[in-house]
Amino acid sequence: MEPKVRARRKFVFQQKLIQLAPVFGVAALILITIHLRRLGVFASPQDLQAFIKQFGSFAVVVFILVQGIQPIIPFIPGGIATVVGMLMFGNIPGILYSYIGLVIGEFGLFLLSRRYGPRFAQLILSGKNYQTFEKALHRHTKKIRRLLIVCFIFPFLPDDIICLVAGMTDLSFKEYAKIVLIFKLWSVASYGYLIVFVLDKTILF
Repeated sequence: MEPKVRARRKFVFQQKLIQLAPVFGVAALILITIHLRRLGVFASPQDLQAFIKQFGSFAVVVFILVQGIQPIIPFIPGGIATVVGMLMFGNIPGILYSYIGLVIGEFGLFLLSRRYGPRFAQLILSGKNYQTFEKALHRHTKKIRRLLIVCFIFPFLPDDIICLVAGMTDLSFKEYAKIVLIFKLWSVASYGYLIVFVLDKTILF
């Protein structure tokens, strides 16, 4: 087998594995939730927080690391992980830990995008999201600062895709970091509180 063919097959396999990660992540989260509920740990947020406190700072570090991976390999959608953090640690600590992890992850996403270019985007994005990425790359490069801010202000917009685009523009890392640090907290908090509010009115509590 020629090296190019072998490399292509390896790339496709890695691409599929990364793109299937959210499916496995959500399935694992559901199974863990069911198991904890059967143990009585997840009977209420207070019970869950009491359980998590047994692990001390280790639980916080692991959660921040998980959130740091989310923008690059979203094996659990970041918004869901934020809500899980709010249930685990309380609303404000959960949001702050999510913010720290997601900021680290989006810094990494920007740097990887700048280093490896569109091929990296193709590796981690689904076909549909890659099309969105290409359109944003060609149409919005000159307006990337404004687009980043808009995506963070409205938390349901694809900010991770725009962070990928930003890495391939002339936007400096310093300026990018400033935008993320200022606006990401609003994005995390508004999304988290909205989802918790919906859950509070429906199935969870």
